[in-house]
Amino acid sequence: MKKLVLGALLVVVAGSAACTTSTSTSAPAVVTARWSFSSYANRNLPPNDPCPTGFNTASVHAKEWDPVLGEYVAGGLEIVDKFTCSDKTGTTDPLDGVFLIWVQIENDSGSTVYARSESEFFDTIDGDTSINLPTLFVDAGYFDLSWDLTSSGGSRLSCAQAGIGSSGSVATTVVATSSSFMLVDKFTCTDGFGTTDEVPVGSYDVTVTAENGSADIGASNPIASQPITAPNGLTHLGHVRIPVAP
Repeated sequence: MKKLVLGALLVVVAGSAACTTSTSTSAPAVVTARWSFSSYANRNLPPNDPCPTGFNTASVHAKEWDPVLGEYVAGGLEIVDKFTCSDKTGTTDPLDGVFLIWVQIENDSGSTVYARSESEFFDTIDGDTSINLPTLFVDAGYFDLSWDLTSSGGSRLSCAQAGIGSSGSVATTVVATSSSFMLVDKFTCTDGFGTTDEVPVGSYDVTVTAENGSADIGASNPIASQPITAPNGLTHLGHVRIPVAP
């Protein structure tokens, strides 16, 4: 493990009494990070693909966070623990305080990042924790969207008002523009949003359909030529309105 400490924690001592905030908990804890890679063809197998060529480092970043202000501590520490990517796991040295934690896969110098996880809140007083970078699909990504159901007059309808019961759903149909690939994902109507399963890199036309059981009761206009990028690219389809039969 290689450790870097970025920045410096600046402490100003005033001559008069003043309120101070400390992120120290006097309860050191460690973060264990895990990461993995797969391809679309191997998506149903345990992820065991090698690290991408030229990206031999996994870095765990811990940046001091002020939970009261909801922002990074001004002048606070950013601690980076670096691990060999092919190890697929690494545990940091003990940390003490409140941090946002993330994992990123990068080249040896850190100048190019292949992928980065979402940040997670970590208060070391709660003890050791783990963070998993979701399996990185080197040749696939995802679509996400939210939706409303509307009447013929344009008024917003609840799923129940639209006649969608417990067996109903909202479905995305993803059709490749240059091959025969098609993927259908179904979501609970009342959720109001969803993310598809993995989709290979390419260009796609997407239709969003409201279903009651096996019957389609309405569909959006096709959303044309939407790209999927990798690794784990996320393409936002935005807020989709689905007109349903009265």
